[in-house]
Amino acid sequence: MGRYPGSDHDSDPKHSELVETLQHFFVTTIRSSWEISEYSFTVKDLLNGEQRRSFLREQATQQGLELGGTGSIAVGTLFAKRYSVWVMAVISAFSLYDTLLRIENDVVRVELTGSGRMRYESQLEQVTVAYADLAKRKSQLSMLKGRLQLQLGMILQGVAADTGASEKVMWALIAHNVQQLYAQMIHDEGIWKTAERLTRIQEDRSVWLAPQGDTESPFAMKHKCFEHPKWQGQPFLIRRYCCLAYQVGSGSHAHGYCNSCPKLDSESRLRNLLQS
Repeated sequence: MGRYPGSDHDSDPKHSELVETLQHFFVTTIRSSWEISEYSFTVKDLLNGEQRRSFLREQATQQGLELGGTGSIAVGTLFAKRYSVWVMAVISAFSLYDTLLRIENDVVRVELTGSGRMRYESQLEQVTVAYADLAKRKSQLSMLKGRLQLQLGMILQGVAADTGASEKVMWALIAHNVQQLYAQMIHDEGIWKTAERLTRIQEDRSVWLAPQGDTESPFAMKHKCFEHPKWQGQPFLIRRYCCLAYQVGSGSHAHGYCNSCPKLDSESRLRNLLQS
């Protein structure tokens, strides 16, 4: 992922910059309230057993896998990994642009791309996110996090039942992408640009990783940071579990291990990172 365009200290960022960032980095389109969506599924569908299984069957087919058969667990783990892109869109809108994305079940829409990946669509909330008032900002983000966490929990519970994938593993895959996103935002001055924006990003990160009441945040699962004497790049977190993407494809089209996969040895990881 490259740098975000146009991120700065402005509490009312240009709409076009927000839209460009979400579309380019997180395949998330912003839909106006009067526009009719062409995306086939809503989050509400993913909470409905029959419709969710229809979605997962199509996703499995696009990946050369089989729901309930060969690679069924990979269908679940890859769903979680792909769906985390939407979570990252929500985070980026808030932390970089002080903007709330709507997350209601009947507003957020999801579409399969033909290769098993997903793209997303939502609308902007009319509520203004606090920029200068850190306490109010924290309260707004805590509410958003709680709602999204509850929604994710219900979706992953259903996906686990349909695919045999572990809820713990799926949460870990999402947590990895959330933490890696914040690690990149904090590390790269080209993203935060001003000390004030960096402070907001750091405060927001602490909210995502903070416990919900007496319960540890599922976004806070610990991950090891890649260390190698020849690696001088940004902090790079290693996943706790393999997402099983290597089960997709075969021969020259085989996926192989992701750069963040725990199955990858240190030298191979370094070589891949330096080549990417």
